[in-house]
Amino acid sequence: MKNDFVKPTVVLLLVTLFSAAIIGITHAVTEGPIQAQRANIEMEAVLALLPNTYRIEYFAVDEADSSLTRLTVSYDRHGETIGYVFSALPTGYGGRINMMVALDLYGVVLGIRIINHTETPGLGANITRDWFLGAFAGHSDTIAASDVPVIASSTISVSAVLRGANDAINYLKTGGLIQ
Repeated sequence: MKNDFVKPTVVLLLVTLFSAAIIGITHAVTEGPIQAQRANIEMEAVLALLPNTYRIEYFAVDEADSSLTRLTVSYDRHGETIGYVFSALPTGYGGRINMMVALDLYGVVLGIRIINHTETPGLGANITRDWFLGAFAGHSDTIAASDVPVIASSTISVSAVLRGANDAINYLKTGGLIQ
């Protein structure tokens, strides 16, 4: 009777250890390429938001109660600052929304790009649509929900994008970066 439990337990343990090793190896092998792909996507977003970018500098943003994670300062070929791109991770309905918000030197929103999200397809996923993101351009003060298009059944997703945009605007104004 004792062997009836020992053998299956040992087999299960070996299968579990083997599976864990395979998952660990796969993670180690794919982590670098995944990080490189993310960096490329973010660089493409910076260039789409500020097309005259020649050089960039990254700065960590560590603000309490802010969704911002990084500030990218964009320079033209003469070394003049042409704008700022903030990376933000506000929490939406489906989880974190990885987004970027571009502002000019005066704190006016130039555009927003959603890099990655897990919002509900057909509802919250509409935050990636041009007709929605385009409504943010031109704002330089806190953006209210009434300033952007309504996405039915997606209040949390819309609020998350608003938070990322407003965090960027407020940081720029309070951080003394506006010229």
